[in-house]
Amino acid sequence: MKLTIQLTALLAIVILPAGADIITIIPASSVATGIADRNTWLAANFSSGATAQTLTSFEDDTKGPWTCLSTAVGTFSVLAGGQGSTGSGTGKNEFTVLNSSDTPFQGRYNTTPGGTHWLDSNDITKLQLTTSLDTIYFFISDVDDTGGTLTLQTADGTSATFPTNTANGSLFFVGITSADPIGSVQWLDSSRADGYGLDDFGTVTYPRRLTSPVPEPASWVIAGVALFLVSVIVQRRERKARR
Repeated sequence: MKLTIQLTALLAIVILPAGADIITIIPASSVATGIADRNTWLAANFSSGATAQTLTSFEDDTKGPWTCLSTAVGTFSVLAGGQGSTGSGTGKNEFTVLNSSDTPFQGRYNTTPGGTHWLDSNDITKLQLTTSLDTIYFFISDVDDTGGTLTLQTADGTSATFPTNTANGSLFFVGITSADPIGSVQWLDSSRADGYGLDDFGTVTYPRRLTSPVPEPASWVIAGVALFLVSVIVQRRERKARR
C-alpha cells in the first residue's frame, strides 16, 4: 500500500506540467474590430461558454499623476529603473489617467463603449501591472508611432515586441494566458517620447481551457522515471505470482 501511494504521488507530478505564458498581440483597425479580435481569441483558446469580463476601464479613477494605482485587475506601478518623459508628458517618472479633453498626446484614446478615460503611460519607459490572474486581456493605442520600440514581458520571462513605425493612433488587442498566476506584466519602452494608452483590462470566465502548455523537458524526464518504476513493479508482481 505504501508503494502504491508513493507511485500515485509521482504520477500526480507528471500530469501537472509547467509551461510558459502565451502573449497574443492582434492589430485592430478600430475598437469594433478589436472587440471582434478579442472574440476570435476567446474562441481559439477557451471552450464554448467562455466569457470576456472587463474588470478595469479607468472610468472612476482620477487623473493623478500616479506612481501606484490599485484596480480590479491588479496594481499598476512605476517600475524601478525607469525614466520620465522628454516629450509632451509631465517629464516625471509617473503615469496618468486621461480623457480626450485633457490629454496632451495625439492618437491615444478610450476604448470603452460609452466611456471616456484610459490609463496613459505619460511616455515613461517602464510600467508594471502586478496581478494574481492567470488570464488577462487589454487594448493598447498609439504604440511605436514615433520611433520607439515597446516590449511586453511577464514574470516568467516571456516577452513580445510590438511592430515599430506604426501609424498614429494604432490599436492592438493583447491577450495573455498562463497555466499559473501571471504575476506581473511589464511595458518596457525604448523611447522617452513615444508612449501609449491602455484601456479595458479584463479576464476570462470559462468552464475549461482548450489549450494547455507543452510540458517542459524536466517533466518528460519525470514521466520517463515514473513509467520505468511502473514497469519494474509490474515485473516484480508477475514473478511473485509465478512462484
